[in-house]
Amino acid sequence: MMGSPVTPLRNERAIAGRGITAAPRGPASSSDGDLSAEQQQQLAAQRQAFDYEAAERAEIVREHEVLQALLMAHLKNEDEITKKWISLI
Repeated sequence: MMGSPVTPLRNERAIAGRGITAAPRGPASSSDGDLSAEQQQQLAAQRQAFDYEAAERAEIVREHEVLQALLMAHLKNEDEITKKWISLI
């Protein structure tokens, strides 16, 4: 289980309303000035979607790491119980 890739599950839980805000971007690059207003809106929407997906992925990875740590703590506890049980025999 350790080291296995984490695949994001979109329907795993409700993700709406998490309040994730995108990191502020610097001023538009010089190439953005050459785009029409519609193209700039499309680019802004793509950036926002990317930021959201990146934040969601980061949250899933954090949750995975916490669950792995919890599992390891549980397994260590089970190991200690087993060792004590064997010592009683």
